[in-house]
Amino acid sequence: MTVKEEMVIAGKLHGTHGVRGDLKIEVFPPNFKLPETIYIKDKEGKFVPLEVEAYSKKKGLIRFKGYDDLDKAKKIKHRYFYVEVSKLPQLSKDTFYEYQILDADVVFNDKVIGKVIKVDDRLSTVYLLIKCTDDKVRHLPFISEFVRDVDVQGRKIYIQPPEGWFSL
Repeated sequence: MTVKEEMVIAGKLHGTHGVRGDLKIEVFPPNFKLPETIYIKDKEGKFVPLEVEAYSKKKGLIRFKGYDDLDKAKKIKHRYFYVEVSKLPQLSKDTFYEYQILDADVVFNDKVIGKVIKVDDRLSTVYLLIKCTDDKVRHLPFISEFVRDVDVQGRKIYIQPPEGWFSL
């Protein structure tokens, strides 16, 4: 199958639940309305469509057409699932999906000083993990005081880090 549009990870299929082929599902974008077809990757990295047969957001369970028993469902468990970028909900200004900022160049004083290698959102403040050109990984709070601008199209994040940040 050929996918013409860019695909992004939208969640993860976890273990099976019950005997009818239900899988536990974790959906990453908040308030995301799951499309009728989502995709997983096969061993060769090709996208394989899965048609949603039943989905309960409240219970966190999903079942797909053709995977309606436990053995079939086990074949697709513990995998990330993908959707077309156009299916993602529009975000408000100054809000970004992780895929939009991962691997972006980090710019300070008109010089590229590193790349975003991870976004850590486990705490109340989101942190960018930046692999700097000196091979050190530095954490920067993703707040307007330090992150001046995000150019999604140009894949650049302009920063003004706190005093002494580079000596960390």
